[in-house]
Amino acid sequence: MFDFKFSDVGEGLHEGVILEWHFKEGDTVKEGELLVVIETDKVNAELTAPVSGVIKKLGAQVGQMIHVGETLVLIDDGTGGDVPEGSAPAEEVKTEAAGEGEENEQGVIGEIEVSSAVMASSNEGMSAAPTQTQTATKALATPAARKLARDLGVDINTVTGSGAHGRVMKEDIIAASGSASTQTVAAPKVSISKEGNVEVVPITKLRKAIVSAMTRSKQIIPHTVLINELEVDQLVELRQSLKNQELYADVKITYMPFIMKAVVKALQAFPVFNSSFDQENDQVVLKKFYNLGMAVDTPDGLIVPVVKNADDLTIVGLAKETRRLAELTRDRKVQLADLKDATFSITNFGSIGVPFGTPIINHPEVAILGVGNISRKPVVRGDQVVPGYVMPLSLAVDHRIIDGADAGRFLNLVKQLLENPSLLLID
Repeated sequence: MFDFKFSDVGEGLHEGVILEWHFKEGDTVKEGELLVVIETDKVNAELTAPVSGVIKKLGAQVGQMIHVGETLVLIDDGTGGDVPEGSAPAEEVKTEAAGEGEENEQGVIGEIEVSSAVMASSNEGMSAAPTQTQTATKALATPAARKLARDLGVDINTVTGSGAHGRVMKEDIIAASGSASTQTVAAPKVSISKEGNVEVVPITKLRKAIVSAMTRSKQIIPHTVLINELEVDQLVELRQSLKNQELYADVKITYMPFIMKAVVKALQAFPVFNSSFDQENDQVVLKKFYNLGMAVDTPDGLIVPVVKNADDLTIVGLAKETRRLAELTRDRKVQLADLKDATFSITNFGSIGVPFGTPIINHPEVAILGVGNISRKPVVRGDQVVPGYVMPLSLAVDHRIIDGADAGRFLNLVKQLLENPSLLLID
């Protein structure tokens, strides 16, 4: 009997909701066939059957939550064994011997198609009876919670978890720290009235992730925003000329690749914008790679895929990559690898006809650029007032490590490059 468990895919994805089963109990499945689709905080994970056999028991039904380490499905693969009766399999036990700093990890079988790799499970679970060699029990917690505990100097293994299966939540760690000087504070509990003619709609896993990310950013980062307008007649002309080239007939060239190219050059000129701030250790972590997050509007909410090594791509290369990522993201087929390690983000509210906005920084980044819609406006050139194409830009920065003057210089360089787009073609 093969016990197929929900794998720990990392990146804080420790639970999911069953969206669709492709087989039912009693069906015969072949190894590699699509078995189930699970909605997580960031992607819809498509899991394939790890072995061939007969489906004996489903661990959760459509719409139900499943946690890492819990049984997804039992498959009779001919190796023998009985279907366990009673409650669903509990998460496995994981311990740490006294004096040892390394975790004794075991593997959980399974493949997450969206990540193109077999992911090892942390297999953290509830405490077991102590033995002579076991003096401490590993807490059940997400990587994000563990990082928060380290940041706050809290031994997470001593914290009593309030989550499912004793999982240690961020709120538990914050409460255990007892510190008023922490970077993260628990959101106040507010009672919302449900009286009258109302409809209560549960939010999705993705929306929960957005709530968490936006709250964390605004709690930690003191934002300040600078706004400017650009005259982009030359950029409009250059883009149109490229669109008219037969060589690029199969490439959808938008303004985003030009903006990305300008941002990369500005990041190279002002390295602090391509960094993270480690307040705990009073350090700025300067990053020597340029991964640009691009906010994509989907029916389920905002998702930010990442263009990796954007400095190595041409305008056409950026156009192809942004289109590829945007299509995968809207279809909820984007891979986990394409959703992490951004060093700077760009959000385009101009795509819905909005000229200005004050974007929220994607922590632990330290800045984000907002792009408004291009419109025809009267502009002054010399002593003449003439019609011109104008693009608004909004730059939000982390005011702890970026001063307004530096933010202005960064924004002015982006402005100079986009108003003179031929400079973007020179490396």
